[in-house]
Amino acid sequence: SFVNDKKNILNIRITTDYPNNINDVKLHKVREVLWSNPELIDEYIKKEALTKEKIDILKLWKTNHIKGMFFVLEYKPEYAVAITSNENGEDRLYGIKGISNPISNILQRNLPIQIETVLLPFKGKIIYDTYIGTFQIKYLEGVKKFFKEIYDKAIEYGIITCLE
Repeated sequence: SFVNDKKNILNIRITTDYPNNINDVKLHKVREVLWSNPELIDEYIKKEALTKEKIDILKLWKTNHIKGMFFVLEYKPEYAVAITSNENGEDRLYGIKGISNPISNILQRNLPIQIETVLLPFKGKIIYDTYIGTFQIKYLEGVKKFFKEIYDKAIEYGIITCLE
């Protein structure tokens, strides 16, 4: 609600009540404004009475989040492996944990799958900001082979499992 109130995105009051009557499309608009203006996190920290632990987490979210398109290439027991290019154009693999359910249970799709999300550091792990946009594209064998090649090259750098 802080971002919505600050930036006047929606003409409704967002509450933490459950069930919340605000649909995902509207909440996505607020989310987009937040990640386009991560300095709002500093304003939120100043306004709210938060524990040091929560402040530290929010500060890491501000500076260490990664917003973008990813390709989920593999499900492992501890996380889903997704690939994207870093700021230098180099492909990197990220191990993304589900917050309460494994990513494989959330996506329930065959791999590879393209997703849009925001990766966040959280207590030594990588989570996402609760929104995963999926793009269901059926990939032919040549494309799957290409993904395997970039995976094999990126794995030389390991799977990044922490953004702190």
